[in-house]
Amino acid sequence: MAIEGPLQDIGIHDVFQLLDLARKSGRLTVRSDARGNEGRVYFQAGAVVHATMRDNPHRLTTLLKKAGKVSEKELDAAGALQDAGDSRRIGEILIASGAITRRDVERYMRQGIERVVFDLFSWKEGTFSFSDGVDEEVKIDAAVRVSTESLLMEGARRIDEWSRMADRIPGPYVVPALAQQRDGAESFIDLRPAEWEMLALIDGLHSLRDIAVELTLSEFEVARTVYGMLSTGLIEISTAGIEVAA
Repeated sequence: MAIEGPLQDIGIHDVFQLLDLARKSGRLTVRSDARGNEGRVYFQAGAVVHATMRDNPHRLTTLLKKAGKVSEKELDAAGALQDAGDSRRIGEILIASGAITRRDVERYMRQGIERVVFDLFSWKEGTFSFSDGVDEEVKIDAAVRVSTESLLMEGARRIDEWSRMADRIPGPYVVPALAQQRDGAESFIDLRPAEWEMLALIDGLHSLRDIAVELTLSEFEVARTVYGMLSTGLIEISTAGIEVAA
């Protein structure tokens, strides 16, 4: 039986809770025309086993490479085996080659699921639809099952933190820019490598959502870092070019 409707009538958290309580198996599709984006979450007996997003899919290979767990050469070799007809998942090939452990693969697969789901939790507009059954086009790793209850609990915590940042960061479409240096003012900037990477994209043109996609991060992670930079006076929020989701 299909379950569908607008997110304005039933929040995405309520949808997840319903699927968890009913122990549903199938695919949840969430679309937002305002964002021009779509997310898909796959359930087995109420647990989340796979998730992807069109604009920021948080793919396993991207997360592994970003974390320094595998090299470009190792990924190319695994991809070449798949192109030659190897039917194994990319993670299985990397494990067999000794490039990475199964524990790491499962850890980053879980991280990819969590990032997609937590991004979806911030959507207040759009539509959702749930279809029962298994999607044959998607290979699900049975070893990775994320408790929907734990996702809901962490999602609620993040929403609470978002609300505390809302006075300066009302949403992912705000555009951060470098703050103007005051005459005669000298400052010492002490940032971590990941923060420097983000700072390089803060130019008064990229929105928080743009930065999240570029760095393969969640919108929440970007907002939290930007909020810290705002507190130190390093950056400011530009009003130019802000797009507000309907």
